[in-house]
Amino acid sequence: MAYNWEGDLILQDCAIDKKRYIIGSRRPITTDLREWISFGDNIIMKEILSDLREKRGLPATKKPGDFDRRAMVIWRLIARQIQYVHDTTKYKKDDFWLFPPETWQLRKGDCEDGSFLLASLLIASGISPFCVRVVLGMAFDGSGKSLGGHCWPVYKNEAGIWCILESTLDAVPSRMPEADELAEEGRPFRYEPLYCFNGYHLWEIAPGGVAKAEGRVLKAYLKIRRKKVNMRMAHK
Repeated sequence: MAYNWEGDLILQDCAIDKKRYIIGSRRPITTDLREWISFGDNIIMKEILSDLREKRGLPATKKPGDFDRRAMVIWRLIARQIQYVHDTTKYKKDDFWLFPPETWQLRKGDCEDGSFLLASLLIASGISPFCVRVVLGMAFDGSGKSLGGHCWPVYKNEAGIWCILESTLDAVPSRMPEADELAEEGRPFRYEPLYCFNGYHLWEIAPGGVAKAEGRVLKAYLKIRRKKVNMRMAHK
């Protein structure tokens, strides 16, 4: 199924609860969703990119193909350095979301943690934030059975095609897979996007476009999304 991966309807309420907590307590802090990918000036992120330029050939120029090469270098870094850990084995608190520098320091995280880090690095590398989204949605198996909630980054390549850069992989493919291909019915692991965001906006994504967008409330989605995809189980 084709989706508008840029988002159909801007949602004004970007506040979410129970993803960060006051230190030493279980009291949740309300947080703006967009803050998870707003780390362009962070010294840790700058050091990661500097190291990639020196050791992994991360392009610093803007020649044809350089932005796609940046995306591939950063995607490989996340696959190589960040260990996927399901929430139930990571924290006692439910679905605690790490900020990108925290994920990098721990070298582990779940689908949100890896996605926030990957998207933040793409943007910090000089890729336009409007060519990057983090998507919140659901995953399904080939029979249409829900596997639970999932989170993944998408990147608009230099040909103008949105691609999924799955953040939980141990190794990345030779090319960036097109997002619409991975959302087709009948796939053994199918992505279904519901929301996407960058550091500026939160959008609803609706099959069929803006006309079918409902202005769904993100909090309601997160409530029903308590079952999250365990990527190790999903790919067995």
